[in-house]
Amino acid sequence: MAVLPSLAGAQAAAPEDLLRTTSEPGVHGGKLVIAQRSEPRTFNPVMAIDQNSLGVNARMTADLVHINRATQKTEPALAKSWTISKDGTQITVKLRHGLRFSDGAPFDADDVLFSFRVYLDENVHSPQRDLLTIGGKPMTLKKLDAHTVLFIFPAAYSPAERVFDNIAILPRHLLEKEYLEGKIGQAWTLSTPPEKIAGLGAFRLKQMAPGDRIVLERNPYYWKVDAKGQRLPYLDELTFVVVPTQDAQVIRFQAGESQIISGLSADNFTALEPEQKARHFKLYDAGPGLEYNYLMFNLNDDTEGRFPEVARKQKWFRDVRFRQAVSAAIDRTGIVRLVYHNRGAALATHVSPGNKQWFNSTIPVPARSLPKARELLSRGVHHPGEFQQHAARTDCYAGAGRPEADRDRCPRGPHGIQISQ
Repeated sequence: MAVLPSLAGAQAAAPEDLLRTTSEPGVHGGKLVIAQRSEPRTFNPVMAIDQNSLGVNARMTADLVHINRATQKTEPALAKSWTISKDGTQITVKLRHGLRFSDGAPFDADDVLFSFRVYLDENVHSPQRDLLTIGGKPMTLKKLDAHTVLFIFPAAYSPAERVFDNIAILPRHLLEKEYLEGKIGQAWTLSTPPEKIAGLGAFRLKQMAPGDRIVLERNPYYWKVDAKGQRLPYLDELTFVVVPTQDAQVIRFQAGESQIISGLSADNFTALEPEQKARHFKLYDAGPGLEYNYLMFNLNDDTEGRFPEVARKQKWFRDVRFRQAVSAAIDRTGIVRLVYHNRGAALATHVSPGNKQWFNSTIPVPARSLPKARELLSRGVHHPGEFQQHAARTDCYAGAGRPEADRDRCPRGPHGIQISQ
């Protein structure tokens, strides 16, 4: 006797709308160990701001639209497609059908609406809220059907679909209760059981050993497949081990206890470079990144009564000539050469040359000029004699690999400012 499947069963078996990659197919299996300085502070993508939390969470979550870090162009992710209105104020997003969170629960438009409701809530204080607010007014959302969401902006927004990158979609079925109770900020701590955490990323939490390691396992419901139709990821496990210092990370790497170092200094890169062939590893210089180091002047205006010494120095900071003098005194070329072993780039603005979309190569990098710095300071608001030393040797960089005794001889300003750092 033949039995027809029930309608409910047929609906449950609806095909998944998976994303097929074009890269060369690989082989399933294996484990990868990544060394990082400290453990994440939270598994909660709503509140995460530190690099370790963001790095781990990125493996367990997914966004609607993703920016390819190599091409810096947008690519479909949970959103299969999107359209932008002519006036740039509306984006209609079509979601993939049949996707599931890492715990097997279905994903649809309700999860998207819930996620952005959380991020946009002023009482939650999520760092993503500023990205979703234009001219002081937040974007709004409307569910058109189970797999279509309309995003409405108060004005045309130049990032357009790029705004969705790195905004993790949350599982409503797991987090709605905490949100309604006003406890979303305390959700998904490091002590939360792995089965209570789910996402749409390539991996899911398997084990958390405080102060030691975080173990992720492959998400069997992940929504990407390779050119052969094999479901990704290939790896069975991804482990983040806590190794507090970079030198210790290098030692663990050399011993074969880890395969990836989360951050490598120019000194350690140079030290490891000759060992590549003998130790069977390869170093890659990916060029300038999107991040950069900078000097910030404190221009807060609430220090006059509480911090008179800070307020006095802020008079210098508010004078553009003082800021220009500091800029003219910085030896950017020397920093690149001595600190980064020529594996860095001097900047003219806050945009790194690694940012292909926005970098302006026509703006020249300011050249170091101590005479110009002195001239600018002489016309500034500070009192005569406040700055007796305007310059120092370029070998006074703390990261240049020089002995502490040499660095102690570096000249300092009369108020504890080390002029050339």
